[in-house]
Amino acid sequence: MDTPAAWKQAQTAGMLRAAQDESLDPMAVAPDGSSVIAASRRDGGVTLVRLRDQGRERTTIHSVADSGQGGLGLADFDGRWLVFTILASNDVGSRWELFAWDSQAGGAPRSIARTPVDADGNPVPGPFMYPWVDNGKVTWVQGVSDGAKDRKLTDVQRQVHLYDLASATDKVVRTGHMAPSFFAGDTLVWPEAFAVDTPTKLTAVTAQGTPADLPAALAAADGSPASASDGTTWAWTGAGNRNLYAWRAGWPAPVMVVEGSAIDWVHVAGDVITWTDSTATWAADLRGRAYTQMTPQYGGTNSHGTAVVVSYPGPDKRSVSYVFTSAGLTPLSCPQ
Repeated sequence: MDTPAAWKQAQTAGMLRAAQDESLDPMAVAPDGSSVIAASRRDGGVTLVRLRDQGRERTTIHSVADSGQGGLGLADFDGRWLVFTILASNDVGSRWELFAWDSQAGGAPRSIARTPVDADGNPVPGPFMYPWVDNGKVTWVQGVSDGAKDRKLTDVQRQVHLYDLASATDKVVRTGHMAPSFFAGDTLVWPEAFAVDTPTKLTAVTAQGTPADLPAALAAADGSPASASDGTTWAWTGAGNRNLYAWRAGWPAPVMVVEGSAIDWVHVAGDVITWTDSTATWAADLRGRAYTQMTPQYGGTNSHGTAVVVSYPGPDKRSVSYVFTSAGLTPLSCPQ
């Protein structure tokens, strides 16, 4: 459906301001939308910055060389703590280092994890590094060495890590074959395959690392890597990452949000679910069971809490980006 005027106004009001000689690429957003973490690219370098007031106020966090081979990976921000990765290269299985930065204390980011290595010092294969932080707890999935040589990536066991930033302690809560983990409210969740060539299923522990039950309505969820939740609302794709489903507490059963599309990068922000397909980035409003296009073409989103940051390539190839919160937005609804 066409984007309503109130949504367009929210997009305009939330536009991030980049300097004339700068490409500003958002990487994470605070749960209330008050600040955005972005990569500022100019003059052959990349600076990780915290933006407030749509970019009028900036805090420099970390700088890296922009060689085109590696550099900044993915990031997440819970409003106080930022976690981000530095990659040695853009190759699958690249060495990585995970950093945490306390926006209250300031100062330099600190390293909290690195690529595991085998007995010969070679990096252990693993999934792309996708960190997540919430309420001072960090989670990620990495490969674990069993001593065997020349393992295929699909054969390598993986570990779900749960790291407490306050105490600087790391705990492995699960070893198996899983996709990246994420927090859903007070629950730590990941998609896991329990046998070869079987669909993945969502698995969970508490924020303390003890076993947790998921809502019964999620028992049939495929548990694909394109899964997301804020603890109340859940979204996931079916086989082959096609068809998008949603369920929230109080609903008798899941609903189909969109069908027939190859879907990726699913995010949940209160009443709004966002995703990207082969043409553009989209948002569905669960209140009116309708969805709308959020970018002219391609692009992507990041979210946390009720906040969403959207970006897409502009005419000059630099990112065009805006942030909005789902709270207070006029509901989308299908035309009668």
